[in-house]
Amino acid sequence: MNDLKKEIERPEIFNAIRNSIPDARYSARKLAEAFTENIKPLRMEESEHMFVNLSQNIQELDYFLDFITQLREGMRYFDGFSLPADPISSEGAGLSLFQEMHAALESKDWIMLSDLIEYELSPLLLKQEQWLGSLYEKILEYDA
Repeated sequence: MNDLKKEIERPEIFNAIRNSIPDARYSARKLAEAFTENIKPLRMEESEHMFVNLSQNIQELDYFLDFITQLREGMRYFDGFSLPADPISSEGAGLSLFQEMHAALESKDWIMLSDLIEYELSPLLLKQEQWLGSLYEKILEYDA
């Protein structure tokens, strides 16, 4: 870890990442819960309230994904942490899922969309939360 300390060129990036991870973990859990709460209404009804909630969740997911993109950029300074790629980014899993969700939205296939949310998106967000937890533990180890 001492070699890693020498590699970190910008401690402010390290501190920003360390300080942002607890909020990001919370956001990942809350997003998974919020999307899961939309599953039954999405399968049962096409109400304005349901679409407003879904739109809000999608917007919040977009903010979360922006954070993950910025985190990935900042993580280039931390190759020594030996973490696997984050679940959303690894092997295009997130991109493929979001393309499928977009297609379901475009075709108004609410059953497909609810299945994608239940069986893929929510579990992916929870895996991302676990990955963030692993990253946070590594950062705390390093910081000790």
